Amino acid sequence: MIRSSLKRRTRPPSRRAKPRRGEPTPKEKAAIRQAVYERAGGLCQLRLHKDCTGLRILPFEGDVFERAHLVHLRARGAGGTWDMDNLTLGCAACHLGSMHTEGKKPE
Repeated sequence: MIRSSLKRRTRPPSRRAKPRRGEPTPKEKAAIRQAVYERAGGLCQLRLHKDCTGLRILPFEGDVFERAHLVHLRARGAGGTWDMDNLTLGCAACHLGSMHTEGKKPE
């Protein structure tokens, strides 16, 4: 094995044992995602992308570019929460393609 002359001076960050205060656990997040999916009926509610009609039922699980995405209308970093009124369902084109690259906000 070849050793590098560069040595790591700090420890790699460790994973959190518990979620941050006020943030739901992974089980609670899964239940919230399921509830938002059922509320939307599996349809994209954003309709931001030009190819999105909002009429195709999105699968709950699967490839990231095919399944339904849980979308925070107000980002968590901007004070958004995990409340049902701040969450909606979107397809990959609307969520990743429009909201995260072009910066569009849903109406």
